[in-house]
Amino acid sequence: MPLNFAFALNQQQTFELCCDYGSRRLDKTELAALIDLCEQNYYAQQKDSLPYLTQLGRQLYQWLDGKEGWLRRALDEADEQTIYLDLIKTSEAQGLNPQTERVALGLAHLPWELLHDGIGFLLQRQNISVLQVRSVQQRQTQVIGVQNRPLRLLFMATSPEDPRVPPLGFEQEEANILQATKDQPLALIVEESGSVAELANLVKSYPEDYFDVFHLTGHGIIYTQKGYGYLLQTGVTLADNTPYFITEDEVGNMQLTTVNDLARAFRGRWPRVTFLSGCHTGQVPNQGTVPSMAQALVKAGAGIVLGWARPVYDRTGIIAAQALYQALATGVTVEEAVKATQQEMIDQECTDWHLLRMYRDTRPIAELVTPLRTKNRERLKFTAPEQEFLDENNLVKVASRFEFVGRRRPLQRCLRALRETSDQIGVFIAGMGGLGKSTLAARLCTRVQTQRDNFVRVVLIGPLDEWGLLNKLSNKYERFADVPALLNEPKVSLKGRLQNFFAAIERCQR
Repeated sequence: MPLNFAFALNQQQTFELCCDYGSRRLDKTELAALIDLCEQNYYAQQKDSLPYLTQLGRQLYQWLDGKEGWLRRALDEADEQTIYLDLIKTSEAQGLNPQTERVALGLAHLPWELLHDGIGFLLQRQNISVLQVRSVQQRQTQVIGVQNRPLRLLFMATSPEDPRVPPLGFEQEEANILQATKDQPLALIVEESGSVAELANLVKSYPEDYFDVFHLTGHGIIYTQKGYGYLLQTGVTLADNTPYFITEDEVGNMQLTTVNDLARAFRGRWPRVTFLSGCHTGQVPNQGTVPSMAQALVKAGAGIVLGWARPVYDRTGIIAAQALYQALATGVTVEEAVKATQQEMIDQECTDWHLLRMYRDTRPIAELVTPLRTKNRERLKFTAPEQEFLDENNLVKVASRFEFVGRRRPLQRCLRALRETSDQIGVFIAGMGGLGKSTLAARLCTRVQTQRDNFVRVVLIGPLDEWGLLNKLSNKYERFADVPALLNEPKVSLKGRLQNFFAAIERCQR
């Protein structure tokens, strides 16, 4: 059984710690001092000292354990243990004086992931599972249960064309997710533009509850005029200590996105899990007085949100994403997947493994999908296009989905032209041989195929002639009885046959 710790406030604005074994009154001054200590010596650091992390972890353990030994008792009584931190009563309390409000919000800011029993960090122990889950919102509405199908992941990377924003290895992150889940395939739908406006359009294009997970990768900041005022245009002002995610506008310029912007994009249709893979997204700003972006998203309607409590290494973010989705795709619970992610970061010697934060509401969310071999499980409807772009002699080199990097801007332009609302009828990719035209076309087919169920791919290699084109089209659409006949009508010109063909397949696929 999990051990539940709940922080409560009474009418005198004093704190109590409650668990399955009892309750005890907490010293507000001691709590404020502990929050200040973490703010000054943990959150202000760019790199960590292992002795200090150990010392801080011991202090948190002893404080939570208390003279009653609640934590020791819980860990001794079970082979596998989860620790739940219920912060609902403190995070949602109203009418508090400034000192009490700061402590109430700061409880979620304490790095509980560092709990250390004198032998080692609890998260590093193989024989016991310890997961700090910050519950911050009470909700009674239902979420969908486990789905008998592959995992559906909505992936969006933000990389504005701006010299003030360091580039990220998001394409490698996407490739690693695909590689990690090749034996447990998932449906990866990519929002290619990095724009929240385009994200909103994509979400509206799918049924409610279609996506299981939303993964947003990029740079997160906690804005202050002193630290990030150079990012704003002249005359623009923002409130200090506000969390932002750096995204793109429709043409690739930098845009600062708030929690409210993301909430409007989803319009209440949140996936069950959201991963904000950006620095500071799980950090409570202004010495614990402003909710983190992850915490604020839970309050805005998201069920479970993961974020990072400080700047995180690009490598760590990639390892975490790879491990998380590999685990979720196998049908384990969200808590088990997060534990596997933490363990993988530790095994890969990521020094910032302790920065991952998990916020959630009170609605029960266990497994997202069933395991691969479950009876009547829906099959993944996807075929990779790479092989169709190879010529007969295999001389045309086409990169796989795992190898394709560095073509974000051409892809964005092509996808804008191929949107269902676009006035364009297609794209033309031209250039010298060996520059990657076939690879770009294959990747473009992959993107469009994930967004349109009725997408059909027809590929011709080499010189184009009338017979070869008509034969290919007839073979691809032979399941529609009238379509091949339209293509082979002898009394109609090639142009007329193609016009009739496109009109017919548009009617068939509506």
